Amino acid sequence: MFNQRYCKILFLAAMVVSASQASACSKSVSGNGTSATKAVREDGNVEEDILFYVNKFRRTKGLKPLAMSGVLSKEARSHSKAMASGKTGFGHEGFESRIDDISKEIGTVRAAAENVAYGNLSAEAVVDGWIKSPGHRKNMLGDFNLIGVGTAKGKGNIVFFTQIFVNKPATQAKK
Repeated sequence: MFNQRYCKILFLAAMVVSASQASACSKSVSGNGTSATKAVREDGNVEEDILFYVNKFRRTKGLKPLAMSGVLSKEARSHSKAMASGKTGFGHEGFESRIDDISKEIGTVRAAAENVAYGNLSAEAVVDGWIKSPGHRKNMLGDFNLIGVGTAKGKGNIVFFTQIFVNKPATQAKK
């Protein structure tokens, strides 16, 4: 049976179509009926599990898998921690700044997008929620080759999730 106390989730998606465009659009969707079928793991592997489920979904659409980037994950984790601590509100505040910081580390970024969510969710449940939301789904199926995933627990052990997607030209070395 659906328990709203533990399964209430809010998802936001932001996407910058190209690095030359300085604006991001955002969309919010309330998640209803997504269950927390597995507990969030304490060892940090939930981030790798999110990568697994995103790539599994991309494969069903004939898309290449995304490679996990430590640089992107560091930014995603930092944003999740800021939301979890209340330092920043839930959403995409600072998205352009995160992409600028990423570009300084890895070089040219052609396009970038971000998904965020929170709730007491497993990796599979949060990815499923993103798949069911048109804006998040579009980001996960976008023309990207790198992903960063970061999670952080806030009050009441509520987990904040951030995914950052980047299309980096193939001629540049991976970081």
